Amino acid sequence: MDSLSLVKVVSLLGLVAANAFFVAAEFALVATMHRPQGESGDEPVRQNRAVARALRSLDRPISSAQAGITLSSLALGWLGVEWIAPVIHRGLDAAGFGLPSGLGFAIGVVLSLLAVAGVYLVLGELVPRAIALSRARATARLVAVPMNVFTALMFPLLWVLNAIATPVVTLGGGDVPGGYGQVHGPEEIEALLRHSRAEGVVEEDEEEMIHGVFELTRTVAREVMTPRLDIVAFPESASLDDVLDTAAESGYSRFPVYRESIDDVTGVALMKDLFRWMRRSTADEFSLTGVMREPFFVPDTKPVDDLLAEFRDQKLHLAVVVDEFGGTDGVVTLEDLVEEIVGDIFDEHDVAEEEIVVLGKGRARIDGGADPADLIEQFSLGDPDGFEEYDTVAGYVIGKLGRIPEMGETVRLGAAELEVTETTEQRVTR
Repeated sequence: MDSLSLVKVVSLLGLVAANAFFVAAEFALVATMHRPQGESGDEPVRQNRAVARALRSLDRPISSAQAGITLSSLALGWLGVEWIAPVIHRGLDAAGFGLPSGLGFAIGVVLSLLAVAGVYLVLGELVPRAIALSRARATARLVAVPMNVFTALMFPLLWVLNAIATPVVTLGGGDVPGGYGQVHGPEEIEALLRHSRAEGVVEEDEEEMIHGVFELTRTVAREVMTPRLDIVAFPESASLDDVLDTAAESGYSRFPVYRESIDDVTGVALMKDLFRWMRRSTADEFSLTGVMREPFFVPDTKPVDDLLAEFRDQKLHLAVVVDEFGGTDGVVTLEDLVEEIVGDIFDEHDVAEEEIVVLGKGRARIDGGADPADLIEQFSLGDPDGFEEYDTVAGYVIGKLGRIPEMGETVRLGAAELEVTETTEQRVTR
């Protein structure tokens, strides 16, 4: 190989290396931007500052990297064909193929393009991209200083190109972005979380809590409330002994107060208010209406993320959920909303009971208040029609039968058969 051939080979490899550098720089800086930083203290200060400088205005180094990729790939394609095609053409002639001159040169051009493209894709694109994504921070530290220098040199050209591109984008009805960054919607973030969980980057409980935050926007008060039949409440005429006995038995600290029926809630009794009253008054003077607070009513369609914000702003812990006719549908507490994020919270008065208990041999014991969606997900029951209309398995069974079922009756839910094993006059409990 003569010196001129060596220069050509080195030049082509240099262009491939330049392209690889710009590809690695682009992907490493973007990946570093979207990952927690947390650099260790033993990293060179100059490199840390260079990375920080590049990330402060990421659109500039990214534009410079893309310009570098474009220039190096164009030069590689042009010089590759210019230098390699004649060599291939001469090789075909020397091999005795006897091709016409024009056809031989055309074949040389095609083969040279394929050769250059193969080297370019593997060494100039795929390899640097894989390295940059797998070791983003380390790569970013290596490329930051030269990229900042290249960005400064390219600034005049990029300024001119942006000045030309901006009116074109505006005329096309687009918006010119003010910075570089990828915006993810809730579904994309949840998909990223699932991937991070599978890779061991995010713990299972962390994934569940973040998923719970997103679920708040898709959940309404009716889905998390304590239903009407399970409400522990007092009539306005309740005696002090009745209130204290019921509070001690239930373990609750807040109770709705009603006049004639639970549909006529007039206040909320807090045990701490009652204890303050007891310190300065006697049982003969007791009137529940004298210690209760104003009730807070919300519609059953209230999104729970909005409700949580109202609880915070108004310093509330309990709301009465009403239906479209103004009747009491249930009550929802701050604990109910927090449990949507962190899972069930049990105190010393709660008995932890699983809503779905697997018994084996394809059988399970299911509480009537369980969510049909949880049942379908846990047992992979497919996508049965109409289940999304119901908040509980009991509601699904009653809805399908059109009445309160008797023990032993069955209803299908996807691939499963639900058998009623425990009922009352008003509800299905198991």
